[in-house]
Amino acid sequence: MPTPTPAVPGAAATVALWMATHHGWHVLPLNPGTKTPLGGCRPCGKNGDGHTAADCACLARGDGALCHGVWAATNDPDVITRWGRRWQSGVWALNLDRSGLIAVDMDNHGGTPPTQPLTVLDWPEATPPPADGIDVYATLAALHGTGLDTDHTLTTHTAGDGLHQLYRAVPGRWKGSRGKPRDDGTLPKLCLGWQVDVKAYGGYVVIPGSVTTAGRYERISTALDAAPMPAWLCEVLAGTGHDRQADLVRPAPGPRPLIRPVPGSGREGRYAAGALRSACDELADMAAGDGRNRKLFRSASRLAGMTEAGWIDRAQVENGLSAAAHACALPAGEIRYAIASGFRHPRLPHLRSAA
Repeated sequence: MPTPTPAVPGAAATVALWMATHHGWHVLPLNPGTKTPLGGCRPCGKNGDGHTAADCACLARGDGALCHGVWAATNDPDVITRWGRRWQSGVWALNLDRSGLIAVDMDNHGGTPPTQPLTVLDWPEATPPPADGIDVYATLAALHGTGLDTDHTLTTHTAGDGLHQLYRAVPGRWKGSRGKPRDDGTLPKLCLGWQVDVKAYGGYVVIPGSVTTAGRYERISTALDAAPMPAWLCEVLAGTGHDRQADLVRPAPGPRPLIRPVPGSGREGRYAAGALRSACDELADMAAGDGRNRKLFRSASRLAGMTEAGWIDRAQVENGLSAAAHACALPAGEIRYAIASGFRHPRLPHLRSAA
């Protein structure tokens, strides 16, 4: 990145000032050698009076108080220059949501992946188990017809041998999440996949040029700016519970859509209609934490194969599964994503068990 004027000590501080002056992004220094924010004044600390960043008199002054962690970030060049000269830190961070950004953080922590490294979609049978979050995110992208592009949006190689990718996003819309398995080895519902973190509202990432005790953060992309979020990633985020604006109100039960075999489909059509009824009944009775998203995806995938075989009408499948998913209080964005993903990955039908 070009060196800005006025310059501040240290590569990371220089990059931070460049980001603020060229993109209007909000940055702040971190504790030297670490990824933790500097502490603020006593009233704003852990033992303070309990006020929030929005009500903080220190931050309201706009003079560079480093209270309330990431919420102290600014794009004021004078404040950033003053911080750089005062704190002499080699580690700086970017407040994502205030900068209109979201980050996909692909970790490389090692270990054994869960049986299903993705939260909604099944891991492709022909694909070897992932070694890290980079493999998981690359596979997720491939399942949506694209690949891991580390050049056309600002991408940082992290000190832990992972990747940070930045995209432009609507401020305040997206939730953050962690790709860490639960004690039982399964992934939480709010998650993209194993060792893939989403950082957005209230989150931050360490910027290129920073050096921690674990190593250096370096930009590897040609791009110096964040690209718009890809449509497929927006769909996946909405479909995995990351949309803060999603409607979470449980709708009143409605009449069950009429399910009929396709005329002339014979035994196969009757089987498909029964499979759809069974899938809808099971899904409608499921509660949060019971794997509703994966059940919806798998049912849609299997019934999509029956649709392609001409056993059942697609509109019946979509309407039936959608009504059942609404009945078990899945948000609309998650319903659309799971059903659409199922139809993108149809399973060959077999006259065996119901969906």
